[in-house]
Amino acid sequence: MMLSKMMTTLHSSPAFNIPWTIATCLCIWFLFLHAPHILSAKDYIQPLLYVHLIGAYSIYMACVHNTFVTPSTCRPLHVWIGRIGLVLGVMGFVTGSALVWFVNDFRQNWGFSIGITYGGFAQMQLQFMGYRAIRRFQNIKAQIDAGEYKNEDERMALQEDRDAQLKIHITSMINLFVLACGIPALIRICDGIGYAYIPILVIVANCLSYFMAPPLF
Repeated sequence: MMLSKMMTTLHSSPAFNIPWTIATCLCIWFLFLHAPHILSAKDYIQPLLYVHLIGAYSIYMACVHNTFVTPSTCRPLHVWIGRIGLVLGVMGFVTGSALVWFVNDFRQNWGFSIGITYGGFAQMQLQFMGYRAIRRFQNIKAQIDAGEYKNEDERMALQEDRDAQLKIHITSMINLFVLACGIPALIRICDGIGYAYIPILVIVANCLSYFMAPPLF
């Protein structure tokens, strides 16, 4: 019964595709294989780092979940996981910035310090854009459902705006998943293979983000 339900979810999720699988594998590698190995090698872990990790893990895993479990699959779960992820994501950004620029010595690795900060600001921008778009989508949808328009032309304009806001939300959240949350993982890969590969990895990440988005209509 459970297996059948899982298979139904797999087939019904519009985001279950190769780009989502690759981005999710990167997330799992970074969060559950690479990061624990790095942390276990430390003699002392800042308490603030634990707070940061709660936020960072939460927003990254929320992205994995919500790009897979869409509202058409399970709306309440999508909504609540998204809300929790957004709040804890802000916590992760604030504590991460404090660790990089005020607690640790950022001069030891300028590439990491600048890259991780850029990723944090991109995360905040995309979280804001995605949240604002879905709120606008909900307000416009409620306006249409309540019949609060003067004529057919206004109704059609509202529908176009509604669809545009939904597209912005989806694009923002996918970019948050692949590009913003994926930046720390990409930086760690560059630590191993060399920073000369950054342009290639950025191109690959952008391709994953572009092809992950399902067609809206």
